[in-house]
Amino acid sequence: LIRPDLQIQERPTRAAGIPTNSIAVMPFDNAGQEAEDSYLSEGLSDNLRDQFGQIPDMRVAARSSSIVARQQGLDAVTIAEQLGVANLVEGSIRRQGNRMRVSVQLIEGATGLSIESWTLERGPRELLLVQNEIAEEIAALLMPDVSLADSKPVTHDADANELMLLARHYEMQVRDREDVDVETLSKAIELYREATAADPESALAFSRLAGTLLYLGDVDQSEAPIFKAMSLDPDLSEVQHTMGLYYWVRGLPDAMNAFARAVELNPNNADALQYYALSYWFGRERAGRPDLFRRAVALDPLTLSRHAALGDYLAKDGHSADALEVIE
Repeated sequence: LIRPDLQIQERPTRAAGIPTNSIAVMPFDNAGQEAEDSYLSEGLSDNLRDQFGQIPDMRVAARSSSIVARQQGLDAVTIAEQLGVANLVEGSIRRQGNRMRVSVQLIEGATGLSIESWTLERGPRELLLVQNEIAEEIAALLMPDVSLADSKPVTHDADANELMLLARHYEMQVRDREDVDVETLSKAIELYREATAADPESALAFSRLAGTLLYLGDVDQSEAPIFKAMSLDPDLSEVQHTMGLYYWVRGLPDAMNAFARAVELNPNNADALQYYALSYWFGRERAGRPDLFRRAVALDPLTLSRHAALGDYLAKDGHSADALEVIE
């Protein structure tokens, strides 16, 4: 009976500078008996993160730092502090037979207390509906005046969604290791191709196919799918970022405009921020944009490559003391 009053009294003041409308989506747990179903839990957290990133004025921590924080076994308060967010989303998925159970919690970062929780039971082909429902509920709590009507899921087709989740699982296995595993990337590429066949109107399916081909080093094969993605929906940050990468490896100046557009569409796109900073640096008579590097670090603070990029820029731009501070 008295615990709620005590919690209110003991609630710490929110850390200065952390925006109220900031969130980190932690990797969801695979609570099922089948280890191979982990791509569903990974995919749901990734898709939620992407949807939140499309909401104006919402700050979303990057995927890689969220994963690092979870792997370190940190508690909710410490995670929120390190990622610089006011709220965390945690959850799990259990798929058994023809039923799927999804449990989700929205957690206040300053206290580690649950703000709201949901448990949804659906059929195995209803993950898209579950994702949209969760995103709407959380957005309504954090930003009541914002509608998710304009946010775009990866696809509206259940088969394409399943294929893209599995493809993304294989793709990120390689990217997370910063390696080029041809066999695993080839699996991802084939699944993305199947996804584009299942949903020929999914700009993200074509964009992710192109992005994986670029990571593999097959620039020529990436050309058709990225231009197809652009023709389907040029107003998606991920599509513009992949377009920028295509121009970047081709050595074309259009890369900067594509990265700039990707950042405009989703200011939480840490990859686009970093490449925009690099393209600006290399393309404007060595004039830099340290603010862009710093924004990428702020969104992805537990990823070494973000700090390394900022430190490299500062050192080469003559700010040795600042560079040393970043490196340390």
